[in-house]
Amino acid sequence: MKTHKRFIIQFLFQLFILFLFLLVLLLITFVLIAYFSERVETFDDLTKASDLFIENRVNIDEETATFDQDLQVLAEEQDGWLAALTEEGEIIGSFHAPDHLTAGNLTAVSSSNELDIKTYWEVITLSEQVYYVIFGSYNSEVKLVEELKEHVNWQRQKLELLPSSKQELDNNHYWAILINDSGSIVDSYGHDVPSSYHTDDLLAIHSDQNRQLASSYVHQPSQLTLIVGKEPSPSSLKINYDRVINNSVIVGIVFILLFLLLATFWYVKKFSSPLLTLMSWIQNLGQGIYQPPTDQRTGQSVLLNKHGNTKRSYRLYKGLIATLTQLTTILQEREAEQSRTSRSREEWIRGISHDLKTPLASIQGYANMMEASDYSWNEEEIREFASIIGEKSIYMKELIEDLNVTYQLKNQELPIVKERANINECIRRTIIQFMNNPIHNNKELRFQPAEQDIVTAFDHKWFQRIMENLIANAIKYNPAGTIITISTEQIEQHLIVIKISDDGVGMDRETVQHLFTRYYRGTNTTDTNSGTGLGLAITKQLIELHNGSISVQSKLGSGTTIRILLPILEK
Repeated sequence: MKTHKRFIIQFLFQLFILFLFLLVLLLITFVLIAYFSERVETFDDLTKASDLFIENRVNIDEETATFDQDLQVLAEEQDGWLAALTEEGEIIGSFHAPDHLTAGNLTAVSSSNELDIKTYWEVITLSEQVYYVIFGSYNSEVKLVEELKEHVNWQRQKLELLPSSKQELDNNHYWAILINDSGSIVDSYGHDVPSSYHTDDLLAIHSDQNRQLASSYVHQPSQLTLIVGKEPSPSSLKINYDRVINNSVIVGIVFILLFLLLATFWYVKKFSSPLLTLMSWIQNLGQGIYQPPTDQRTGQSVLLNKHGNTKRSYRLYKGLIATLTQLTTILQEREAEQSRTSRSREEWIRGISHDLKTPLASIQGYANMMEASDYSWNEEEIREFASIIGEKSIYMKELIEDLNVTYQLKNQELPIVKERANINECIRRTIIQFMNNPIHNNKELRFQPAEQDIVTAFDHKWFQRIMENLIANAIKYNPAGTIITISTEQIEQHLIVIKISDDGVGMDRETVQHLFTRYYRGTNTTDTNSGTGLGLAITKQLIELHNGSISVQSKLGSGTTIRILLPILEK
C-alpha cells in the first residue's frame, strides 16, 4: 500500500475515533444533564420525581417499607409526609405521617379530609410485586392563616398575635403580613418579611408557579388581606448537588484539558518522531553516510524490532522506509562499485603506463641501436629489430584502439551497421585465422556449427571482434594441450546460442564475478601479454548492442564455458 494511502486511512481512522469520542462525550453529557436536571427539579418539588427516582430510594422487605435519608430530607423540607402501600391498600411504612396513618389502609387514607395527597408513585420489586408510595402535604401555612385571622384587629389594621402563634411562626421561619387594597403592607411579623407585595405575588399564591409557600385570607369588610408564608429556600440536597455538579464541571474541564494535552503529545510522538528519524536518515544519505538509522547505545536498528519486523510507530511510513532502504542499498553498492572501479582504474593506469613504457622502451632502444654509427648491423639483424618494433607498435595500436572503443561505447557513439549474413561462416573464418597462426599450434580449436545455416542481422566487424576476444582469452590463459570448442545452435526461429568451452585451468569465483568489469585483469598487468583489461568489457557491451547477453560458468581446474544468447533479427 502506498504511503499517501496509509496516511489517508490513518487520518480517517483517527477522525472516526475522535468522532466516536465526541459522540460518547455528548451522550454522557446529555444523560448527566437530564439526570441532574431531574434531581434538581425533584429537590425543589418532590411531586415531579419519577417512579425510578422513588423506587431507588424505597426499600421494601417482607412487607415493610423504609425510606432512605435523602427522601426523608426532601419530604421534611417540603413540609410533607410519605407512606408506602401494598396493592391491596395496606400501609406498610411511613415517614413524618400523621399519627392515624402509621397503620391502616388505603380506605382510611382516602377518606381523611385532613390530608392533602400531592401525588403517588408505583414501585415494582424484583419479585414483580406492585406497591405505591404516597406523598402528602401538611399545608402548614393554610392552618396558620386559619389560626391567625382570629387574632387580627381589622379596624386598627394590626396583627395582635398570641405568644404561641408567634413562637410557631418563629420555629417554622414563617412570616405574616397584612396588606390593604392598594397592595401596601400595613403590618407584619416574622423572619424575612417581604418589603412589598404586588398583584403578581397574590396570583402566585393561587397558582403552581414558583412554588410559593404562602396562603392568604381576605377580610371583605375591611378589604385587608392576611398572608402567611415563607420564601422558598434551596434544598440542602440541592446545595450539595450543586456543589457536586460544580466540582464535576471543574474535574471534567481538567480532564478534557489533560486529554487534549496527552493527545497532542501522542500525535507529536506518533507522527513527528518517525519523521525526524527519516529526515535524519535522508540527511545522512546526502552527507554520504549510506547506513539506516541505528541506536547509538545498542547499535540495533531503530526501525525494526527484535523479530526483524517494522516497529508499530513506523508502520505508517512502511512504503517510504522500503524506498529509503532500497536507495541506501543502491548507494552502498554504487559506493563499493565506485571504490572498486577507482581502485581497478588506478591499477589499470599503473599497468597501462608500464605496458606503454615497455614497448616504447623496446622501440626506442632498437631505434637507437639502428641509428648508432659505432656499429654496423647486418640485414638479418635489422629485420629482427624491425620485427620487434612492429610487434610493439601493433600492441600499442591495439591498446589505443581499445581505449577509443571504450570511450565510444561509454558515450554511445560507436557506429553499428547490421547486415543479414550466415553467422556460422563469420565464426569459421575467425577460427581459421587462429588456426593458421603458428603461435597457437599448442592449443586445439574445434568448431561445431549448427546443422543448418543461421542467418541473422549483425555487424560483421564488431561481431568478429567479439569472437576474437573470447577465443584469444581462451588461448592466452590456458596451458598447452587445452581443447577449445566453439559451437552454435539455433532455438526455434528466435534465438542463437554460441558456446566457447575449454578444458583448461578455469577461474575462481571472484574472477568470474569481475570478468566483464572495465579495467579488471585477472593476471598481473606487468606481464606484457596480459592485455589491457578492456577486451572482455568491450565484448560484453558489443553483445548488448546486438540485443544479446553473455554468461560465464567456470571452476578452478574444471575449465570454462562462455555462452552467448543472440536474437535472430531481420535487420
